Amino acid sequence: MKRGHQKNQRPLPHILLVEDSPTTTAMLSKYLSGRYHLVHAEDGEAAWKMLKDKPDIELVITDINMPRLTGQQLLVRIRKHKDKRIKNLPVIVMTTAEDDVDRNLAFLNGANDFITKPIDEMELQARVKVHHQLARTIRELEESRKALAEQATTDPLTKLKNRRAFFENGTKYLSMGRRYHTDTSIIVADIDHFKKVNDTYGHQVGDEALVAVANILTELTRTEDTVARIGGEEFAILLPDTNRLGTAVLAERIRVAVERERLIVGDKILSLTISIGIASIGEESVDAIDQLLSIADKRLYLAKNNGRNRICVNDEGKSSFASGP
Repeated sequence: MKRGHQKNQRPLPHILLVEDSPTTTAMLSKYLSGRYHLVHAEDGEAAWKMLKDKPDIELVITDINMPRLTGQQLLVRIRKHKDKRIKNLPVIVMTTAEDDVDRNLAFLNGANDFITKPIDEMELQARVKVHHQLARTIRELEESRKALAEQATTDPLTKLKNRRAFFENGTKYLSMGRRYHTDTSIIVADIDHFKKVNDTYGHQVGDEALVAVANILTELTRTEDTVARIGGEEFAILLPDTNRLGTAVLAERIRVAVERERLIVGDKILSLTISIGIASIGEESVDAIDQLLSIADKRLYLAKNNGRNRICVNDEGKSSFASGP
């Protein structure tokens, strides 16, 4: 006996029904069964807990008059919540035909639509379908927008920020530093002899080296720092609220970590080194982030000219730390 292939079915959309009447709950469950998965709460307080605990809820149908927390109060909480997932949920309110006061208040509180009791099955299904589809479309568009924005500011190989994102964040933090009189610093780092790595082992190994260094930079920096790949083998780190000494300490930790990194290439072990230049707004007279980056970049090349695998903290090419050979 041959069996047909079963298609992967999309799970039923979850709808939260907030209703203290068992009769109405049973009726709506019957009307919406097969198309939606109904989650039930007997009052607004229980509904509020479910909304926070169940991220798969896509639409809310609520009565107005309930114990503990009314439908109006629930609406206000939903629309004022900081989480966009909850704040933007479509809410359909159930009212009686003559209850214009509650209906107008619910509209002002942010209701998307209304269903009049006694509830008509076809009208309920039509209104739920429209608002669910509209909400899902809006959510998918927002997710696509976020994905495109992320792609526009991310280096595809290392998953670090790219040059564009580095300058956007740098401009912001430089302005904040001036306003609050705090330091903003930059580290610029470049893998030593990277062309030789590509020529000797191939571009795939070169890519692995870039990713390995990117991972080290990410591990050693804070969440508020911006780690970016700004050129072929060149990286930059934006350090808010960090002075030159703190930047130099971090730079040396990075240098040592890269020096200790080992890449396995067939039966060989590849070691890497990195040269680093730093600059701090507290020590330099600059007006823009590109000027600060230019100073750090100049010191990077001083570090390379002085033997590589070292950091440079000033225009004389001096390092605050002893470096490897």
